[in-house]
Amino acid sequence: MKVHARAPGKVIWFGEHFVVKGKPAIASAIDLYADVTIEPIDSDRVIIESRDKGVIYDYSRRGKPPRLLKPFKHVIDYIVGEGYTGRPRGIYARISSSIPVGAGLGSSAATLVAFTAAFLKYHGVPMDSNTVSKIAYEGEKIVHGKPSGIDNTVSTHGGFILYKQGVLQKIDYVWRDDYVLLVVDTGISRNTGHAVKRVLDRYNRVPNVMTKIYDAAEEIVYTALKYLRKGDFEQLGELMNIAHGLLASIGVSIKRIESIIHTALKQGASGAKLTGAGLGGCVLVLVRNDLLDRVSHSISRVSKKIRIFPVKPIGKGYSVRVYE
Repeated sequence: MKVHARAPGKVIWFGEHFVVKGKPAIASAIDLYADVTIEPIDSDRVIIESRDKGVIYDYSRRGKPPRLLKPFKHVIDYIVGEGYTGRPRGIYARISSSIPVGAGLGSSAATLVAFTAAFLKYHGVPMDSNTVSKIAYEGEKIVHGKPSGIDNTVSTHGGFILYKQGVLQKIDYVWRDDYVLLVVDTGISRNTGHAVKRVLDRYNRVPNVMTKIYDAAEEIVYTALKYLRKGDFEQLGELMNIAHGLLASIGVSIKRIESIIHTALKQGASGAKLTGAGLGGCVLVLVRNDLLDRVSHSISRVSKKIRIFPVKPIGKGYSVRVYE
């Protein structure tokens, strides 16, 4: 028997950084995926391989794993320790992903969700989405320390999620087929912890100003919910532009991000903003299909390091298939 599982990445549309002070955020699953295949081998070994990074770990020998595979060892340890399965043996797990790493698109969560689902399915463990998300979250702790839970929840359940103070709620939305979302990887890696600290330092220096910015960010989120439910992308794009202005004002935009956004809007994009921690990472660009080529071509000329991924939000989270 062979098991294949797939889980999507995510983007944050509105509210990044502001959630740290209890404000809401909106995120969605996108059609970039992580894939995990588990199949039997003729030995009692448990092999985990990251095909993208060329890293292999033998779990059955109980040695220290490579840093990239440590979260997956932790997931197996958690599954065994909580009594979901006995100690595994005789399997080969291959992990791969089309989601850019370190760009704020939920790559680690997607691989962990897919790995968890494939592992449980292979071992015949009854599971539901909440179980998969809960176990994947344990692996996320190894990656991020104190993750919000947004990434594994979106990857598991799909669709759009409203997040506020630890509570995640799936929301209705209408996606128009005449639009596409561009995820633009700036090619500049960013440190989330550094970005968060930078914003909080500014908050502490001028709290009377920053609280008003945070209140505006909250209003944007609840207004965006209305536009998402109606499929009003013209207004949604305008909110993206305003939201980016707020993010720039708290200090997490950089020259390349601004160049990408300026270029996209000049070429007719409806809206553009950074997504995630900022100071690098990715930019979201909402654009009509008839302007897609023009906008993409112009953005690609900003820097040779830029990568562009046309995506759409998806309503479905992880999936699992069994091959006999």
